[in-house]
Amino acid sequence: MYIRLLSIIIFLISINSLAIADTDKNYLSTSIGQFDINDTKDSAEYRIEYLKGSISKLSPGNLSLKPFYGAMINGDDGKYFYSGLRKDIVLSDKTYLTPSFAIGYYDQGKSKDLGYDLEFRSQLEISYKLESMNRIAISINHISNASLGEQNPGVESMVISFIRAF
Repeated sequence: MYIRLLSIIIFLISINSLAIADTDKNYLSTSIGQFDINDTKDSAEYRIEYLKGSISKLSPGNLSLKPFYGAMINGDDGKYFYSGLRKDIVLSDKTYLTPSFAIGYYDQGKSKDLGYDLEFRSQLEISYKLESMNRIAISINHISNASLGEQNPGVESMVISFIRAF
C-alpha cells in the first residue's frame, strides 16, 4: 500500500518538475531478487523486461512515458506476464529514478495465492548509468489485484537488475 502510494506521488511530482532522461534507447533488463520480501518463506524472483524508448503518441509534452513488457517467474513456479508504462527521471548525469505501473496475468503455480489472475504492479527503481550506456539498478515493487478478487494479500519484491542498452 505505502509503496504504491509513494510511487504515485513521485510520478505526479515528476511530470513537470524534474529533467527528462536524455535517451530514447531501448533496453533489455534482467533481474534477480527476492519475491514477497515480507514473508518468512524464501522465494527467488527472476525477471526479464523489454524497455522501449519513447513513443511520441504516448509522450505528449513533458510527460515522456515509455512502455515496457515483461515476464517474472519465482522459485515456487509463480509466473507474472505484464506490460506497462514507466518514466525515467534524471537525478544526476548518471543516476535515474524510474517509477512504473503495469498490469498483467499472474499464474500462482505453487507460489502465494494473490486472489485473482489480473494483477497490478507499481514499482520504484533507482539506476546508475555505466560508461557503456548500460545501467545497474535496484527496485522494489508491489503486486496486488486492487481488490478485484475475494482476497487481496499483495506481495512486495526487491530485485537487482542489469539493464542493457541496444
